[in-house]
Amino acid sequence: MPIDVDEVQRRKEIARATLAVAARDGARAVTIRAVAKELGGSTAMVTNYVPTRIALITNAVHAAESRWRADLEARVGDLRGKERLRAMVEWNLSTEPDDLLLRTLWVEMLSSAHTDPNGIDRDEARESRQEFVDAAIAAGAPDADLAADVLSLLTRGYFVSTVEDPAFWTAERTARVARAVVDALVGD
Repeated sequence: MPIDVDEVQRRKEIARATLAVAARDGARAVTIRAVAKELGGSTAMVTNYVPTRIALITNAVHAAESRWRADLEARVGDLRGKERLRAMVEWNLSTEPDDLLLRTLWVEMLSSAHTDPNGIDRDEARESRQEFVDAAIAAGAPDADLAADVLSLLTRGYFVSTVEDPAFWTAERTARVARAVVDALVGD
């Protein structure tokens, strides 16, 4: 008789194991075999839920997204107008301990775009951009679409920059950039 497995729970377990492998051995070490070993099972234990290495990495990034959404909402809470937009940008330009690890996986995931365009979920980026549009409108930005484009490029570029040189992009430096960009887009 087949074992009854909760798919959502198994995907969470696979995501945790993926992060454990990446934290210990680096993003390049994340393979189906390595994650299966981390879980203490066969590769089928993984491939039944995530069929490729990129799907494995995407699963780990997706698992973090719900935490990020909750964290963002807690940060901006009841803020309105320019203060909300600034808080959103500052949050996007911040780094929690596991964010650097997740960004290295995100860069790995993006690096497959030319060979596996289905391996990348573009919904999160589009949702994030739309949140910037909505916040820019509420903040009174003269061109909310342009503001959202600038902020999307700024935050995505920050993700890559922190993988490239995390020591340079301190909290103080990035908060200064966030304030300057929001002020330039919305005004005083």
